[in-house]
Amino acid sequence: MGYEILILPALLGLIPIIGYLRKEKIREKIASLGGEVISIERRNIFTGIGPFKIVGKGRVVYRIEYRLNGSTEEGWVRFGGLLGPDWRL
Repeated sequence: MGYEILILPALLGLIPIIGYLRKEKIREKIASLGGEVISIERRNIFTGIGPFKIVGKGRVVYRIEYRLNGSTEEGWVRFGGLLGPDWRL
């Protein structure tokens, strides 16, 4: 009975860490292309999910603005699928 009291705060503490790790993965991907990230914005069904038609439970969509070769580009990534992140850069 006492273990639930310890497990719940530990799980709730992981939620901000997961978002931070996803943003770091986005920054690494853009850096590997030779660009730099301008902004990363988490999106949902009400703010627009970009090129993705279906976003189910447990999936998270981010809109990315980045600079590559002197021009500003827009990209999208969806996390939470079985095959890993779905990149649209």
